[in-house]
Amino acid sequence: MSLTDTQRAYELIQEKIITTEMLPGAVIQEAALMTETGLGRTPIREALKLLEAARLVTVSPRRGMFVTTIGISDLSQVQEIRIVLDPLCVRLMIQRATPADLAELRDLVNQAQAASNNDDLKSLMALDHRFHCLIAKGTRNDLLMAEHEMLYNLSRRIWYFYLDRLNPDDLAFDALDEIVSALEARDVARAEQAVIRHISHFGDAIRRCL
Repeated sequence: MSLTDTQRAYELIQEKIITTEMLPGAVIQEAALMTETGLGRTPIREALKLLEAARLVTVSPRRGMFVTTIGISDLSQVQEIRIVLDPLCVRLMIQRATPADLAELRDLVNQAQAASNNDDLKSLMALDHRFHCLIAKGTRNDLLMAEHEMLYNLSRRIWYFYLDRLNPDDLAFDALDEIVSALEARDVARAEQAVIRHISHFGDAIRRCL
């Protein structure tokens, strides 16, 4: 199914914001986005409304539209929710995952181990993104997938903001290996503990950068 212009605009601008190509606090210029994306004013405006709902864009009356800033409290607030939401995802995935789901997760972990050896942080970030998307998809719960995506994207933006101060070990990919092993064994408690460790490690690494 082909994407609408609004969906294309949303995805293109979202990636610019998450990867901090559009820096936190930057003024958003519709005309510049139209030029960069090759899309019209209407899909750009509709996409920006969706990005505001996703907390990536902030509208200030009489001042304009800005890329949402990243504050010290953002990490704690996101983690408080993810520490509950992500264990729910793995718990549901254990009940609903197919062999193909698990095989795809295992392949991502193998790719991540290779990327870790090359100190390729951007590739690791992309693999981590795919991993968590697959975990959410494996729940077979559309509402949960949507909430997970929003929170994960907020986390991912924080990662990118501090990327030059991080190293591959900070991504805790050994925890992802443990998550997949627990899913394969249908071990709920082990999977929940591994995903909590992964999220906590993320927070600890970022706090060292603050």
